Amino acid sequence: MILSHRPLKGALFGSAFLPGDELETLARVSGSNMALFYRSYEVILASPALRMIWPDGTLGSNIARFREFMEEAVAPAEKMHLGEFFKGTEAEGGVASDVFLLKAGRLKETGLLGLVVFIFSWGRFLVVVPGEAPGQVREILASLSGATLGPVRTALDRWVEDSEFEFILTGLLERFPEEFRGNSGFFRKAGVSVPETQTQIFDISYIYRNRRWQRDVLEGELVAGTPDGTMVWKRSGGLGKDSSGLPPVFRERGVRVGNEVLIRFTVFLGGVFPLGDIPVPVRALTSGGLLRMNRFIREISMELVSRAQSLTSGHFHFCRYWTESGFSVRGLEEIARIIDPANWRNLMVLPFWETGPDSLAEVKGACRVSDPFFVDPAKNMGLLLLRDCSEWHARNVVVRHFRKRVSALVESPVSVGRFLSGE
Repeated sequence: MILSHRPLKGALFGSAFLPGDELETLARVSGSNMALFYRSYEVILASPALRMIWPDGTLGSNIARFREFMEEAVAPAEKMHLGEFFKGTEAEGGVASDVFLLKAGRLKETGLLGLVVFIFSWGRFLVVVPGEAPGQVREILASLSGATLGPVRTALDRWVEDSEFEFILTGLLERFPEEFRGNSGFFRKAGVSVPETQTQIFDISYIYRNRRWQRDVLEGELVAGTPDGTMVWKRSGGLGKDSSGLPPVFRERGVRVGNEVLIRFTVFLGGVFPLGDIPVPVRALTSGGLLRMNRFIREISMELVSRAQSLTSGHFHFCRYWTESGFSVRGLEEIARIIDPANWRNLMVLPFWETGPDSLAEVKGACRVSDPFFVDPAKNMGLLLLRDCSEWHARNVVVRHFRKRVSALVESPVSVGRFLSGE
């Protein structure tokens, strides 16, 4: 089935994972008249065949225009019925479906239209089923609202989530230091479920060529197991489950590629989870290059979490806690669960007081980019969530590090569980 699609507004690229096979299976039951409306309900994925029924059904059209089309197309007695149907599509979750009688001669060889709207947090997915016999159309609609649509829902969630991911990465690419564009780039891995409980790993690279960013997507290894959720960025220390049961370790690391030694810098979203790597040749880090790259990595981590606040996918929900100064303390438990789902209560936090502009900037400059920071302006207090840090190390190394470098009053570290319980 032919599908038209486009990136989200403000993104250089769309998702690398078009839901082709899943929608092909759906089309065998319902026909190929379908469209995906994202957030503001503009079409970003559609089958060209839909225009045979809805002439305005192109990329950029919105669901309000589809409703106007239906109001013009249905028989006068169906107007109230249609209004109730669209009211039902405004609620979150579930499926809305119904059959509508058209005005005589409105569409060739079609007297009825069946509509199915699948309701997602990110928008709506529309399937239009034309027909002449009410019983036949209703039978198709009933089959579309059943459990067989699980793979379609998963594929659409994955496509939208990766589209949002590309929207975030565009902020990184647009801010990428010009001095490193010619000898570096950005690299990430993505894992997608395939049959027989396996995951196909994709290597995705963004390279600046011919004065613009270009993306390459290559199939990598096939691994056992399935992603936890609709999509994972499965890299060392990523959101995928770690078979060792230990929290991941993040640090700059060197690798040799041919005769070149590269330093890999991990880019984070708000310090919470890693987006991918920027490998930079050692030779490019001389004369202040290392300082400039570290500053960029730190700044872009905060800028990207602000950019992600408007997005809808579950991976980005924690961004709603972000403020100009840092995460709200209200988000501590949720973010700790993301960083270490099995052991989040035992993660260590480092409380500090006097969170004025200067002291807060000092703490941000002294902490690791992989340690999210939280601020409570009402109490003039802040927290650092220490990733991959034992209680002993926090008490005997981390505290000393910060007390030497910042003017804020740094207290003794405590576990997330004890902090939340008020002990």
